[in-house]
Amino acid sequence: MGMFSSIFKTKSSKEEKPKEKENQTASGLSFGIIVILVFAFKSSILDANNIPSGSMIPTLKIGDFLFVNKMRYSFRMPFTEKELIRIDDPKRGDIVTFIPPSAALAQEESRTGIFAKRFVKRVVGIPGDTVRITRKYLDTKDRGRVHFAFFEYKESGSNEFVSYEPREIPIGKELSDLDNLDATQRALYVEKKPGFEHYIIEGYEDDRRAHIFEYCDFAKGCEIPQGQYMVMGDNRDDSHDSRAWGFVKREDILGKALIIYFSIDWKDFTCEYKDGLELATKGPEYAERYEGAELESRCHASEVFSSHNFRYRDEESRFGWIERTLKYRLWRLSVRFDRIGRILK
Repeated sequence: MGMFSSIFKTKSSKEEKPKEKENQTASGLSFGIIVILVFAFKSSILDANNIPSGSMIPTLKIGDFLFVNKMRYSFRMPFTEKELIRIDDPKRGDIVTFIPPSAALAQEESRTGIFAKRFVKRVVGIPGDTVRITRKYLDTKDRGRVHFAFFEYKESGSNEFVSYEPREIPIGKELSDLDNLDATQRALYVEKKPGFEHYIIEGYEDDRRAHIFEYCDFAKGCEIPQGQYMVMGDNRDDSHDSRAWGFVKREDILGKALIIYFSIDWKDFTCEYKDGLELATKGPEYAERYEGAELESRCHASEVFSSHNFRYRDEESRFGWIERTLKYRLWRLSVRFDRIGRILK
């Protein structure tokens, strides 16, 4: 009896080992399929993006996380950006993600590959529009004199230029949680687009003039070619956009910004100021700051605003970023709960 029992146990254990291997293989295969499906979904249907720069302030703030509808305009081959089926075309005022033209990229940046650069801007001109920009000095209630880039367009077949009717509004709290010192000091406007309004900001600077006449004389007006779009950032003084490097081809437009699903204010560039609303209303020279040991515990040396209105940030290693994040950034961050769930227009 004991001999038969031992033989049975030996045979059973031999049968269990192949089953364990089969289960492990099946689990690994199913996990791999799930990963592939998730990335296929991300590349073709719904993508998640983080906003690292201030070109779309105040509509999109540094630290916003948003979903992008990748099927709004086209269906593209998964894991590539090759357009298979065209569904619709961008509308005037849409916030779009796109492959930037080569002229828009720095030497070390690329349009293709794993680390390909992608831009987020707002469509202000569509194919057939004649567009022009008139620069005007305007006096504002909150910001003194600003240098306003007044944008107008003339639709195909029309003889009249129209604008998006910008109008100044009070600063309020809209600029009180910006991780961008310059943007906190700009004037706040709203512009009209078909069916909605949105914020833009303008200041005294005008850094979009350097290359403005290379492909279009905006002062006189020029026509947007078929299959191309003009895009601009809502932060008009700090947006590298069509004014500098040209129009965007339709096939390079990848998706439409859909919703903000999370938002973090890291305070990388405003960490020394005690109150964001006071910073926006009084300015960096007069707003109350942290000092001494309190400042040292809150801000890294590279994050502190100098007396010459200049910031420096050495080329930071990955380890340096981790160290700065663990020591400073995590302890001062705040979540912008009022932005979570905001539908983008």
